[in-house]
Amino acid sequence: MSTPKPSTSTGLVDPLTGRPVRRHTDTGAYFVKASGTAHFWGRVLDAVVFLVGYAVLAVIAVVIREAMMNSGSALGYNDGLWLTLYVVLWFVGLFIYGMIWGSVGSVGDAAGGMRSVRIKNGTTAGAWLGGWRAVCWSFFPFFVVMLIASAISGGGDDTWDPKFAAMDRRSGTAQGQQPIPDPKVAAAEQAAAAERQNLPNLYGQRPDARP
Repeated sequence: MSTPKPSTSTGLVDPLTGRPVRRHTDTGAYFVKASGTAHFWGRVLDAVVFLVGYAVLAVIAVVIREAMMNSGSALGYNDGLWLTLYVVLWFVGLFIYGMIWGSVGSVGDAAGGMRSVRIKNGTTAGAWLGGWRAVCWSFFPFFVVMLIASAISGGGDDTWDPKFAAMDRRSGTAQGQQPIPDPKVAAAEQAAAAERQNLPNLYGQRPDARP
């Protein structure tokens, strides 16, 4: 028999953004997910930053190869070697950027006012795990589909890993403000209470009515 997954919902909303307040399952601390739009464009910015950096490295590699070919070096004509070098640069660059993302936050995190944290306790991935998570960006088409789905749904789930979420660092909760009850939840509870109160009056009977 499987253990039920702890719920992060609280029935509260952030006083500044109005978005649902969630709870870290291990610590009980409140947090608010970044909006789907902020999360999407933040990750797009991360992709652009990485691609620009990779393009710079690739251009440097091309210049070095041209110099080697002009000098008559046999390595300059080894297509397999240079193709392997470009692939290695891609994954090593991703891993290094992920180490930064997992430890101090990425450029997209800073621009979007968010931070990727563990849902269970609010800690960051760290450099090592952050690097491996960034390598998953190699599956870029699938990553884009997941981001678009997250933006449409309004959530801030961080990639396809359900253990992490993009926390909104600009929310009122993150700034120390206390969350407030969700008006929609309160209205639903009031309606349910009124319905329960009216149940004994069905068919014209009162609670103390006798047959």
